Amino acid sequence: MNSPTDMFPFTVPLTAANHQTAEGFYLQHSDPEKAKQIYLNTLSVLAVNFYLTCLGIRTSVEHSQSWNPALQVLVDTADLWVEQVGRIECRAVLADANVCVIPAQVWSDRMGYIVVQFNRDLTEATLLGFVRRVETERLPLETLQPIDQFPEYLHSLATIAPAATLPAVTVLRHWLQNQVAAGWQALGTLLEWQEQPALSFRAPTTFQLPEQTTSGVKHGRFLAIGTPKVQVLFLIEITPRTASEYQIKIELYPAGADAYLPRSLQLAVLDEAGKTVLQAENSNSKGLEFQFAGEPEERFSVKISLQEDCMIEAFEI
Repeated sequence: MNSPTDMFPFTVPLTAANHQTAEGFYLQHSDPEKAKQIYLNTLSVLAVNFYLTCLGIRTSVEHSQSWNPALQVLVDTADLWVEQVGRIECRAVLADANVCVIPAQVWSDRMGYIVVQFNRDLTEATLLGFVRRVETERLPLETLQPIDQFPEYLHSLATIAPAATLPAVTVLRHWLQNQVAAGWQALGTLLEWQEQPALSFRAPTTFQLPEQTTSGVKHGRFLAIGTPKVQVLFLIEITPRTASEYQIKIELYPAGADAYLPRSLQLAVLDEAGKTVLQAENSNSKGLEFQFAGEPEERFSVKISLQEDCMIEAFEI
């Protein structure tokens, strides 16, 4: 095993502009602990971004979850989007730390984890090392791989893995012109899949299948959430009401052999600022549903969570 002093860390000066960016996010959150967490997360992302930029590796902080104030409230994330690779997590530790805390919320959808250590007055950030994956919330720093091996690791990911695409906001009104992004299926197609054993629904006598829409457009996808993974069917429908208003319907149903949604599964709708406007927790239900009206170009997010697992989908009407 390595000790941090045995490796060759990379030190980044933290500029006034870095702190100004972190303070901008900090001031958007009223909870002091959350605001402090976001401040440090922002600095760690900026430090790693500087390092990768120096190496000529293309990144996008704007497409990182950590740069979205709405997601900052929901998830303790310090991710950085790396082109052709995907998300890497930039976890902060303070001076004299021996372990790095990595929440279970970010154990998936990450291509690697870099540990960033700050000095006491937050004028420097040192990239101590990295790991490819995590299986514990308390990562000993002595288990880190040297940071100078990280560029080679990224190159191997870009070489052997399909090119990562930027996460996009799903524009629902495009569905009305039959412009549907990959990954979304028409309800009829999803219901045809019910005959497959891995995706089969309960018989209609025990479970009311979702209905086809007549005046709008409804699409969905199967999601796997929780530990162990539980499969659910996520549906969203858009229906024109007037030239300047649409009706949105969100539905969540059990899939596989389950007649009921998992207990404690939560479904929430958040506005563009990240404020929860609709929320429901399943107790013993065969489905959850929300309906609301919105205007063109209005944005919202849907959050589905079970245990420590959380999924967030962003939409624009």
